[in-house]
Amino acid sequence: MAENEQITLSFDEDGGDFAVCSVSEVNEIVADAIARQTELRDIAVRGELSNVKRSRGKFGSDYLYFTLKDEDCQLSAVMFEGVNQIPFEPCDGVTVVCEGMVTVYQKYGRYQLKCYSMSEDGAGAAAKALEELRKKLESEGLFSRKREIPAYPKKIAVITSDTGAAVGDIIHIIRRRYPIVEIKVIRAAVQGENAVPTLVKAFSEAQDSGADVIIFGRGGGSAEDLGCFNSETLARAIFASKIPTISAIGHNIDFTIADRVADKYAITPSEAAMLAVPDIERILSEIRSLCGSAKRCAAAKLYDTSKDVQFLLQKAKTRSPKERIERLSQELLRLRESIFAKMSSRLSAYENSVKYNRKAICESCRAKTERAENELKLCESTISALNPLGVLARGYSLTSHDGKLVRAADELSAGDKVEIKFGCGRAAAEVTEVFEESE
Repeated sequence: MAENEQITLSFDEDGGDFAVCSVSEVNEIVADAIARQTELRDIAVRGELSNVKRSRGKFGSDYLYFTLKDEDCQLSAVMFEGVNQIPFEPCDGVTVVCEGMVTVYQKYGRYQLKCYSMSEDGAGAAAKALEELRKKLESEGLFSRKREIPAYPKKIAVITSDTGAAVGDIIHIIRRRYPIVEIKVIRAAVQGENAVPTLVKAFSEAQDSGADVIIFGRGGGSAEDLGCFNSETLARAIFASKIPTISAIGHNIDFTIADRVADKYAITPSEAAMLAVPDIERILSEIRSLCGSAKRCAAAKLYDTSKDVQFLLQKAKTRSPKERIERLSQELLRLRESIFAKMSSRLSAYENSVKYNRKAICESCRAKTERAENELKLCESTISALNPLGVLARGYSLTSHDGKLVRAADELSAGDKVEIKFGCGRAAAEVTEVFEESE
């Protein structure tokens, strides 16, 4: 809009005194009015940085969005140029002096300080006080105690505002992951002047609730909104809790005193709920897996045991007297049959041998008999030829004297009585005369 250009407003058709205009026209009028204020064109503002955020532009340059605050008020600010030339790292709690001009972001009807430069003006009273408190509590050991969260809690106390989104997220996730746990919501203010007293009271009430875990916090917010969680009073109340605590303030940029004192720190309320309870589906899956493994192990053990029992039964049978008698009886039967078979085989072989040998013997005996008969006949012929009786039968006789055979005539004398044996019969005679054999 040109500097001297005027905005024409339409009036109510009924003739009222108020002009009817669009939101865009109103924001444009305000932006034009602020732009005409020369004292707002080049201005230096001192304040403490809060909610500092960096953003990367389309052409690779950094943008810086932040809030300048003092004890009573806040002013939104943005810096598009020269961000990388700032000689320090802009962060929450640092007091700075920004030079720029006040403009209106018409799309949202919000005025802001458009900065051209930024210089550091000290650490800031709030940041300095917070750092001193942090060091004090750390030296006292409030940050070093970290207790374990129960793996399977029975009851959980949730300290937060009952109107915020945090309590809904926590309850929803706990019910989904571990529906058997009991949830007790203890209402407390989580920002403003009454936040610290109500939070301390809520922690006191939680001690007698029978809870196993305490979740406290809120669903994020600016540094100013989270100021109650940097209270020393609240820090000591958290440390005095007999029950393990989980902080769920939901702002990972500002790490508060309460986060440091708590036993566990979660970035968001949803993460705190996941830290507080196990996943029942995972537990059931593990149980099913363990049951399957147990069944397989039992089946394998039963199979091995049955094999061992069968082996022992078989071994017992082999060592049983009855089994041994039966086994030896079977062995005896087998040996008897073997003996009978061998004896039958040998007898058969012997019979065959005897038959063969008998024939051979008969042939041999027959030949020997024939030879013996021939020899006998020869002997008979020889004996017959040598037999004295045979000689006597041919007309010869034998003469004996005094029982002795007379072989020559000179063995006798006249008057000797002799006995003469003939081939048939005998005779007695007396020698009357002995004749000598002439040559």
